[in-house]
Amino acid sequence: MSGKVTQFMKTQKYRFDFGADGKLYTTIFHGKIPQPELRGMVSSLQNCLYGKTPDVIFSYLKLHHLEFSNFHSMESTLGKDRAMGWAVYLLHSDTYGKMEERLGDADFHYAVVDCQENTQAYSEGCYLAATRTAWDNGGPQHNAIAQTYLCHRETCEECGYFAIRKAIGNVLYTIDSSEGKPVLPTFGCVDMAALLAEIETINSKEDAIKAAIK
Repeated sequence: MSGKVTQFMKTQKYRFDFGADGKLYTTIFHGKIPQPELRGMVSSLQNCLYGKTPDVIFSYLKLHHLEFSNFHSMESTLGKDRAMGWAVYLLHSDTYGKMEERLGDADFHYAVVDCQENTQAYSEGCYLAATRTAWDNGGPQHNAIAQTYLCHRETCEECGYFAIRKAIGNVLYTIDSSEGKPVLPTFGCVDMAALLAEIETINSKEDAIKAAIK
């Protein structure tokens, strides 16, 4: 990447959180990543095992000769209560502030969580994709798509709440929502990384389904 592109950019902090199967994989680094390259990096995480996201991000930075430093990654436990707490907050809160308090001071933050708990009686879980971006042409922007759901095994009855939410600044507002039958399926493959890559242009349930279900 030419120095002419990045010489006027300030160094930013980037954070990625990908969670599934009781684990949260976090990648953090500082750098100067032009907007097209950052979008390409996020897109490169599709069809990637969540545990491999730090390696994929590092390889992308090196392959595209991007300026970065202080790269580190970590693995932590992601219990159902914590994951569901994030999803419920993103679905129902008026502001994004507590998410930033929990997740740190990153200028750019990308998060995906796919959590499910199965018992003999029910299946309960959540999906979420969320971003915090801080482009130079304005204040921070937030995008969130999340769903919580519960499925009773004996009756096969499903219920859930789904919403697409956006914010310029810290105030979240709902673009589209649905209560009752879950929008995203409670079983099968839901590509949350693909949803994350397209999150800025998703404005309806139909858009979300098209992006997340292949």
